[in-house]
Amino acid sequence: MTDKQEYIGPTAGASSLSDSFTNVAESITDNMGQKLEHQSHEQAALDIEMAKARKSTQEPPSRRWIVLAIATLGALFVSLQGSALIVALPDLMKNLNIDFATIIWVLLTYTLAITATVPLLGYIGDAGLKGIRCRMLNLGFFIFTLGSLLCGISQKKYNGYDLLGYRVVQGLGGALLFANCFAVVADKFYPYNQVGLASGIINIAFAAGTILGPVIGGATVTASWKWVFFFNLPFGAVGTIAGILFCHDTIYPNVEYATFSKLVKKFDYTGFVSLTTSITLLFVVVVSAIFPNGKVSENGALIGMGVALGVLFILFLVQAMYVRGGKRFDPERAPFMDFRLFSNQIFNNTVVLGGLAGGVARTNLTFSFIFFFQGPYRKDPLMAGILLIPFGLGIMLAGMPSGKMADTLGFRYLCFFGLALASISTLIMPLVIKPDTNTWVISALLLVDGLGWGLYSSPAASISLLCILPQQRASSSSLRIMFTMLSQMIAIVICFKIIIAGMPQEAVEELFIYGGGIDEIYMDSFMSGWRVVCWITFGITLVCCVCAWALPLQPVFAKPEPELEPEISSVTMEA
Repeated sequence: MTDKQEYIGPTAGASSLSDSFTNVAESITDNMGQKLEHQSHEQAALDIEMAKARKSTQEPPSRRWIVLAIATLGALFVSLQGSALIVALPDLMKNLNIDFATIIWVLLTYTLAITATVPLLGYIGDAGLKGIRCRMLNLGFFIFTLGSLLCGISQKKYNGYDLLGYRVVQGLGGALLFANCFAVVADKFYPYNQVGLASGIINIAFAAGTILGPVIGGATVTASWKWVFFFNLPFGAVGTIAGILFCHDTIYPNVEYATFSKLVKKFDYTGFVSLTTSITLLFVVVVSAIFPNGKVSENGALIGMGVALGVLFILFLVQAMYVRGGKRFDPERAPFMDFRLFSNQIFNNTVVLGGLAGGVARTNLTFSFIFFFQGPYRKDPLMAGILLIPFGLGIMLAGMPSGKMADTLGFRYLCFFGLALASISTLIMPLVIKPDTNTWVISALLLVDGLGWGLYSSPAASISLLCILPQQRASSSSLRIMFTMLSQMIAIVICFKIIIAGMPQEAVEELFIYGGGIDEIYMDSFMSGWRVVCWITFGITLVCCVCAWALPLQPVFAKPEPELEPEISSVTMEA
């Protein structure tokens, strides 16, 4: 059986790769503004072949737009599923006989499954297996659709525990989609100097899923809670079929691909087990501490899991930085996480800071306003989601134009101005917003804040993929998702521990699940905590804004003239 992948035939100049390697490496180094002493001959060959793809590929130029549509559909529904479920929680608890502690895990297990598995998927995506990135993306659509079907047929007699398992399946599908969508799209679009535009469209889809989730959840739950999950099925089927037909990695004849058997032999099992278990324990400890759940939440159990978490994470760091990394690094025995990525300051700025700190700021804003609308504003979860639409709308309106401008104008000013706008709007919020503030004032501030984050997100996502080698894109994309998901958990801790710290557990459950207002005796404490969270969000956003000034002014790689056949010397400008 032939490998059904897009194939690129041999191109002129490919035979001179070996003789030109030194000049190629130097030119790539100059353009990236960083040292690449670790780069191998095979890596340079792949850079050159991918940069030549624009002229040599037999793939129709329009094919990249189909791939973008498939990846965008995946990002839309993965994000939509996370927010749509919030509105359906009361119906799930009633119809499946689920208690509050279990329903919280139903909500968060999806996030845990994505966070814990994306590092592995990024590792596999960069392992050099032929056609692996698109295959994982296509498999992700199928598993996500299957998980949605299973969630919709959960049974009341299991008290929600079967739904927990099905949410893990759904999260695994989401991880397969998320870990590879940006890398796949970047591979297809960067020969055309359109990575920023493509990243902007995916970011718009992610924002659209966040704001449409509560609306779709509220509309479908009126028929049945099952339709919150069944709604995904037709779109998942379309994405799966379209992916199999049109989404295939480009195959390069001058590159020696890895095999699965070799990957199994050289795989870093110690790094994988220690990191994955650490992430899982972190979620369990944090969630169990915030939402007490029997013996798991007792001090002894939490301390024991915390100690195990610390030991395992230290083991992971030693394995990644010293045993398989650092001076002992060997491409044949690469560590589970390549810490050389963190020597790239652009990567640290956009992936680590942008994913972790930026994610905390955005999630802080979202959760704090959900509590505000359901508490002092006395709205139910559906209306709270609708009132949050201006924030997501701002991200959507600014996302695609900023991504397109980043391809030509550069990154620094767009990212800096966007975060400055978000900082100013966040600064104003605790100063002017009160329980009786006009809805239009709040909507305007949310819209401005969303515009700011939209201006930042697309260029940041674009440059995080352009500043590294093509063989590292899956790892970069997966790490960005991991940091973003971890930031959501950190934000939940901040919001629950600060905003509603003075409320009893029963009142917290009522507010979080049903909304409808809070008792006046808790109002002052609530608003005081809410303002503290706003100040924290402002501080984080301001730090990200200052750091954004260090991003490159101009695009990282120059685009060769379209009418000229790229030579080795000019190709490296794009590689």
